[in-house]
Amino acid sequence: MNRILKNWDFVRIIRLLLGVLIAIYSISSKDYIFLVLAGFLLFQAIMNISCCGSAGCYTDNKHKENIYGDQIKKYKPD
Repeated sequence: MNRILKNWDFVRIIRLLLGVLIAIYSISSKDYIFLVLAGFLLFQAIMNISCCGSAGCYTDNKHKENIYGDQIKKYKPD
């Protein structure tokens, strides 16, 4: 339940609003195929997952190696 109620960021709110708006449009225009898209967006917003999965695009910065200016050689074309 904590996953649903916490960590509402900008992208998650946009997904929720788009899902609701597409669902309303789908029902009002009787184009029910758009309900699939609305359901997908609503599911993503409620469960806080993206197309990559939960934190699927996360990069780990702990193992980042620093590159210093003296280690980089300047490019000299022949």
